[in-house]
Amino acid sequence: MLNEERVCEMARMAMFDQNEGSKCKPMISYFRKDYIAKEMLKSFVTGTLSFFMLLALGIVYSMEQLVEQINSIDLKQILIESVLAYAVFMAVYFLITYIVYNIRYSKGRQAVKKYYLHLRKVNKIYREEEQA
Repeated sequence: MLNEERVCEMARMAMFDQNEGSKCKPMISYFRKDYIAKEMLKSFVTGTLSFFMLLALGIVYSMEQLVEQINSIDLKQILIESVLAYAVFMAVYFLITYIVYNIRYSKGRQAVKKYYLHLRKVNKIYREEEQA
């Protein structure tokens, strides 16, 4: 005979596996620092690419002014400003990345803990049925 409580618990576990299971897999595989470090490394690459794409877009946008002032441009000043802009951009980008992935990790770990609670409950029900 079917145990309704066990079926409900198993249905909850199956729904978790289908919906959130793949998203929470890194939370099981990595420690918090390792998970965040991996995401920060990805963010370094994407942030650098984004900055240089924005820089190229800005250069194309102000191309007319650049052509008019080509002889009076101070390249050293532009280089210093670009490096400072890059540093600020990456600092903000890293801060946002850290906050987002720290929150994702925390929520994912909580979801995995709930999953394990349901798993323990199912195991307990199975043991009780075997004893009966």
